[in-house]
Amino acid sequence: MLLLACACGGNRATSDASDAVLDGTRDSAVMKLVAYVGGYGPNIAWYAVDPATGALAPSGSIAAFGASPSFLAIDRTRLYAVSEATSRVGAYTIDQASGALAFLEDASSGGTGPAHVSVDRSGKYVFVANYGDGSVAVLPVRTSGIGAPQQTLVVGSHAHQIIADPSNRYVFVPCLGANYVAQFAFDAATGMLTPNARLATAPGAGPRHLAFAPDGIHAYLINEVDSTLSALSLDPATGRLTPLQTVSTRAAGATGANTTAEVSVHPSGRFVYGSNRGDNNIVTYAIAPGTGMVSLVGHTSTQGTTPRSFTLDPSGAFLYAANQGSDSVVPFTIDPQSGLPSPTAAQVTATKPSYVGVLALP
Repeated sequence: MLLLACACGGNRATSDASDAVLDGTRDSAVMKLVAYVGGYGPNIAWYAVDPATGALAPSGSIAAFGASPSFLAIDRTRLYAVSEATSRVGAYTIDQASGALAFLEDASSGGTGPAHVSVDRSGKYVFVANYGDGSVAVLPVRTSGIGAPQQTLVVGSHAHQIIADPSNRYVFVPCLGANYVAQFAFDAATGMLTPNARLATAPGAGPRHLAFAPDGIHAYLINEVDSTLSALSLDPATGRLTPLQTVSTRAAGATGANTTAEVSVHPSGRFVYGSNRGDNNIVTYAIAPGTGMVSLVGHTSTQGTTPRSFTLDPSGAFLYAANQGSDSVVPFTIDPQSGLPSPTAAQVTATKPSYVGVLALP
């Protein structure tokens, strides 16, 4: 089974997706795809994905265990959701035939105001980043759902994401308010994190989200406050990131206020995407083979406002943008040669969507 959800890099099936697109070949048509949407409303909704057009058809929804299921993580047979209002994490089962969700149980996020949740590559541990108090937590996955945090650490102001690298040996936490990425060694046998230095960003950059390329060596950090994207390299021996390049996410001549939100690498490893809130577009970069350096390809309107989240389907054929400000999720098709997205099907209505992810069912 293949999965690519939220571009957060913390799901164990994400790296498998690189096998789906190699030279622009698409295999969405042979997949049964379901899209999940969460946000600042009462429900988590799911949609059947038309494998030919990328269109979304409403399939069902479930009342979230807590208010505002603002970020989700999908791991094959499970879905996890954070509630900012209650500072808890909920676990759901995914029906493998229909994609329908059923609630299992919830647990404390180990801090306040959780902004991000992901799953380690083994599927045994759930990571949570708490924006409110700058902490992270590791929660064990269990048959009944999810256990209480087994480890909590204060990592830095406004921790905005927590993800494992593709090797599952290292974990990274962009701290938006502290202007650094906290780096950790991860013991997949015990689920414990050990501090492993910090990667400083430019003052006031506001590092928000990080996504790894399929090669497991190159990563891309989107900086919310100064609207930039940084290409990074990972030393597999030390687990530490090194900056290679930083570029603007905005089009030449863009004016007005703007912040960035999400970053995602195409499963082919040929392109990386970022979302601009204010300019309300998706920026596309080409990735140079070997070096991991990027060059601008272009900008595409998200057909709405405040694109908080976007994701690619596992084959890389489609991109879905969640416009929090205009209550819409918009499907795009991706040109396999240029990498540019283009609107492909009707948008669907969702209440202040802040997460969209796509799962391939068996």
